[in-house]
Amino acid sequence: MTDSSRSLLASRRVRLLATLGPSATLLVALLFVPLSFIVSVSFLSINDAYDVVWEPTTANYVGLFEGTPFWTTPFFQSLSLSAGIAAATTLVCLVAAYPVAYSLVRRERGRSLVVFLVLLPFFTMYLVRVYSWYLLFGSSGIINDLLVTAGLVSEPLAVFDFGVPAIVVGLVHAQFPYMLLTLYAGLDAVDFTLVEAARDLGASRWTVFRDVLWPLTLPNVVAGSLFVFVPAFGAFVAPKFLGASRVLMVGQLIAGRIDSYNVASASAAATFVVVFVVLAFGIALRYANLGVTAGGDGR
Repeated sequence: MTDSSRSLLASRRVRLLATLGPSATLLVALLFVPLSFIVSVSFLSINDAYDVVWEPTTANYVGLFEGTPFWTTPFFQSLSLSAGIAAATTLVCLVAAYPVAYSLVRRERGRSLVVFLVLLPFFTMYLVRVYSWYLLFGSSGIINDLLVTAGLVSEPLAVFDFGVPAIVVGLVHAQFPYMLLTLYAGLDAVDFTLVEAARDLGASRWTVFRDVLWPLTLPNVVAGSLFVFVPAFGAFVAPKFLGASRVLMVGQLIAGRIDSYNVASASAAATFVVVFVVLAFGIALRYANLGVTAGGDGR
């Protein structure tokens, strides 16, 4: 290797280090270090004085599912409930956002206004947005009060009371923009001459969607679903307000164990949740290549 090639290689390494160094440092400092600490504490125990006992144990993980049968344990039930609520939130966001994203791509008129209205909630605090839904829901909330006052119903409707439906609505409101913008990016890259060709050959709208649009935008669907599912799965504020102590999601369960100074059990639960999410992410990658852009061949 000549001196000039060595100098060029060293220069590239310096530029790469300068480019990736700050972000890599932040990633290690803000993600891997705290995560490593949580994993370490999950294999320890807490004594009666609420001090961490530095003796390795797997009791915290065993305790998560300790019960007969194991699916009746609080952790398993909250985990299942969180997964169900996150899946429902993801599905509602996907069904609602796909036609909107398609319309935004195909029609330029009013596009900026729609995007502005979608992003408008981000100009307010998340807590304020959740609290606005808190005022609307409930047996004495604004929705039920209006229905009773208008004479449409004789008593408050349970569907507008606090619980799982209210939590899903609150989470959809919070996560909808992430799904919409991700789908919009995928649809905007689609070559719509393929759609027009399919229509000219007699394909129905459903067939075009199933055989053309859906395969081309599948990577964006998976990415948007992950952007919605993961934060919805670990949601804390929305279920705390909109669940009205009737719903215990896994984020609330972990927070409750921290409040009771059982940080070892909380760390084990948090570690299990992280592993669960990583496995879900791996399964998603198995069925859709997130590196493929819409309309591309992935090479």
